[in-house]
Amino acid sequence: MWYRNNNNFFSTLFFVLVLLGSSSAFAQNNTSSPYSYYGLGEISQPVNGKAAALGGTNLAFRGGSNLNINNPASLTSLDSMKFVFNVGLTSKTSIMNQKGKSDTFHDNNFSELSFGFRISPSVATAIGLVPFTNVGYEIATKEKVAGGTNEFYQRSLSGTGGLNKFVWSTGVRVLKDLSLGINGIFLFGNNTTNENLTLERSTYVYSSQQQLISQGVYANFGLQYQHQIHKDWELTLGANFQPKQSVSSKRKLYVTNYQSSLGDTVYKNTLDRGTFDVPMTYGFGVGMTKNKQLWLGADYSHEQWSDTRIFTDSNSLVDRNRYSFGMNYIANDGYATKFLKKLTYRFGAFYDTGYISVENDRIQTRGLSFGIGIPMAKQKGMINLAFEFGQTGTTTNDNIREDYGKITLELSLFERWFIKRKYQ
Repeated sequence: MWYRNNNNFFSTLFFVLVLLGSSSAFAQNNTSSPYSYYGLGEISQPVNGKAAALGGTNLAFRGGSNLNINNPASLTSLDSMKFVFNVGLTSKTSIMNQKGKSDTFHDNNFSELSFGFRISPSVATAIGLVPFTNVGYEIATKEKVAGGTNEFYQRSLSGTGGLNKFVWSTGVRVLKDLSLGINGIFLFGNNTTNENLTLERSTYVYSSQQQLISQGVYANFGLQYQHQIHKDWELTLGANFQPKQSVSSKRKLYVTNYQSSLGDTVYKNTLDRGTFDVPMTYGFGVGMTKNKQLWLGADYSHEQWSDTRIFTDSNSLVDRNRYSFGMNYIANDGYATKFLKKLTYRFGAFYDTGYISVENDRIQTRGLSFGIGIPMAKQKGMINLAFEFGQTGTTTNDNIREDYGKITLELSLFERWFIKRKYQ
């Protein structure tokens, strides 16, 4: 006779719901990238701890404990005996280089909170909370006042905040080898921008604060197809698609003009309601699995940012393309006794054209990654550790090049839903 272990299940579910309810932790997204000034901020790649070590490659990746919201069709591979819970965080160290000078920054963020399980033999679901964009920059410049004068003013810009996604994913196996999936996404967050201008030879000050407050719902879709092409090899094809959709937003603007010599202070406080666009997105992936131990995969994705608007304003954003490759090797063949042979080894590489162009220079990112999966005792879960080293931007035209290293730590816990009762 089979039965569900209710005590452990409900305690785990309660813990998960408490964590998912703590969305304020995600509201404190951190980044030090000056390029988060542009568009909606620095885009977060939607990957779990496994894919972080695979260069972000995941459209054709499947696994019994793999919660992959980037392609919800992959959820049909979840182990029917497992309730999976993931919590992840990242730590990033960046060196910003410009004009022969450099500064070092450290940022820490949550990367995911998610759980998922199989509903029936052909249907599985997952719920997750992940960052979408991060904003965090401080820029100071000295500029000459227009009109032929010799007067200068100090200008400082700063930004904080970010956008987050609450995602409900469902995967359905419609044929033996074909699975389809859908993500229902609630996007929320607050991007805040501050600007201050100060004239050098007077006390005149101009300051403004703009907030983009967003709350909206949209959807995207996924597909996976598997086929045994040889007794040792299985082919998996993956794809995802997201149409361009508008998200409801409010834009608050608060402006102060102050000039002490005249004793004048002018305030302006406005509120606009509108929308901003999330871009049309599509991607394709291919994966090859040998004997359920070795997986090789590659992804391509395209985001059409040039066709989006923030409220009624057109933007200077460009279309983003991303290419990645990954390898996943499960060393344990079922009989391993040594620790190193119980691990899963992962490697990856990627090239991202970005969605920003500054002074006609594309702000591109390229990087390498590797990681390991460490099984927990009694098959209670896995610790996924990923390391990524990369470079963003260029120093040409006085731009900034970011050299970075990032560590992703994911704790993946498994709860057995059914156990077999023993009779004496």
